[in-house]
Formats: sequence, C-alpha cells, structure tokens
Amino acid sequence: MKLTKRAGLAAMMTCMATAAAVAPAAAGSSVPVVVPLEGLETTLPFESPTVSTGVPIPMPGSPGGPRHVVGSLMPSPLLPSLPVTTELPSTLLKAPLTDPLTDDKIGSAAVTTPSSPLRAESPGAILEAPLTPPQAELFGLPALEEPQAGLLAPTLRGAPTANLGLL
Repeated sequence: MKLTKRAGLAAMMTCMATAAAVAPAAAGSSVPVVVPLEGLETTLPFESPTVSTGVPIPMPGSPGGPRHVVGSLMPSPLLPSLPVTTELPSTLLKAPLTDPLTDDKIGSAAVTTPSSPLRAESPGAILEAPLTPPQAELFGLPALEEPQAGLLAPTLRGAPTANLGLL
C-alpha cells in the first residue's frame, strides 16, 4: 500500500473516531419541529398561528431477565417486558389576537406544554409447562397438569401538563 493511501486511510479513520466520540454528546431527547402554517394566511382573514414542538426519541432499556420460580419448570416471565423511556418535548402553540372592532393587535393566546418524562413497557408473556417438577410419589417422574398462559399488560406512565394563557 502506498504512503498516500495509508495517509488517506489514517485521516478517514481519525474522522470516523472523532464522529463516533461526538455523536452521543450531540444526541438529544427530541428532534425539534416547527409546523409550517404560513400557507394558511392566504385563505384565513387573520395571521396564522405558530406551532413549535419536538418528536421524542425513545430509548429502549434492558428487559428484566427471567426468574426461576420454585415449583415451575419454566422461568417467569418467559417473555419479559421491554421498557422504553423518553421525554415528551415542550410544545408552544401561539395565535395572535386582534381586537374585532379596531383590528389592533392586543396580544397572543398561547398553549404551552412543558417537557415531561414518559415510560412505557411492552407486553410480556407467562407460560407454564404442562408438566410438574419430578415428584417422589411418582418415582421421580413429572405429573401432567393443564398448561397455563398469560399476558403481562403493557403500561404507559407519564404526567403531561398544559398551560393556557395570554401573552
């Protein structure tokens, strides 16, 4: 390999290492979004409202591992729930207010929602085998029993709030 190719490869590797080190620091909990409503001004007889918010970036967590239950041949839960956490971004909806008699601007009506944490868990599954553990009265053989299956309910936890006011 020529020296110029080696130098180019070394420069590229340095750039990739720098980008990999900077990427986690640049990542946020949401992607900002401004909804373009300026096109409404041509059809509506007043100024269009402004909406700025964000799209949350969900961060999956690690599922809880299956645990051994005494008296059962299968771990519980067989399919654990997957937790996902994120932060609902703050949102601002602002509409200008005008006096209906004089067409003067008197302020803006605003609805804001502050950012708030959100946690969700996917559904999980519990399954019991149709056999019991080995039993002494059956000379170490398992007995038959009805199989049992169940689902763990998904959960969603958060406390979003909103504020309404005049600016």
